Amino acid sequence: MVAYNSVLDVQFNDGEITEPVNLTDAKNFCKIDISTDDALITSLIVAARQMCEAYTGVGFVPHDVTAVVNNGNGDIYLPYQPMIEIVSVEDEEGVTLVADVDYKVRGNDFVRLAWPKYDNLTINYLAGYSVLPEVLRTALLNQIYYLYDQRSQSIYFVSDPRNQRFDQLGPIAKMLLNPFKRV
Repeated sequence: MVAYNSVLDVQFNDGEITEPVNLTDAKNFCKIDISTDDALITSLIVAARQMCEAYTGVGFVPHDVTAVVNNGNGDIYLPYQPMIEIVSVEDEEGVTLVADVDYKVRGNDFVRLAWPKYDNLTINYLAGYSVLPEVLRTALLNQIYYLYDQRSQSIYFVSDPRNQRFDQLGPIAKMLLNPFKRV
């Protein structure tokens, strides 16, 4: 057993996502009154949300998440919460664990897997906000504006999400997101 907690892998099993900010909201916030950049702004909405989620570890939209974790010390926070529902927990041999018998969670919206203290637990759960709190929505709008304003420099990060870096967050978005950071 490892002597630390870590998230080894996270996969989203999402269908179609409804973004918490639509094109009209983003254009109004950015004071854009032309339609020539609509496709770009639509892409920036998705990229900005993904960047904000990655930075905070908070789900800005509902996600079906599968996470593989080492819970060697117990009480690991699961990523991309707030928690809606745990669907299943499996040990490294694929045995499904039973709630309150084989595993225990603590907390309300942002839960921790208290035990078992095993390596390589696979947890499938539903998490994220169905209605994004206003401060997170404001941070998201600020990030969209930042990406749009810096588009000559940031298009590389938008075109391939694997290249997204936390230092590409705008200063206002980062300031608003810091209190919500879960990772």
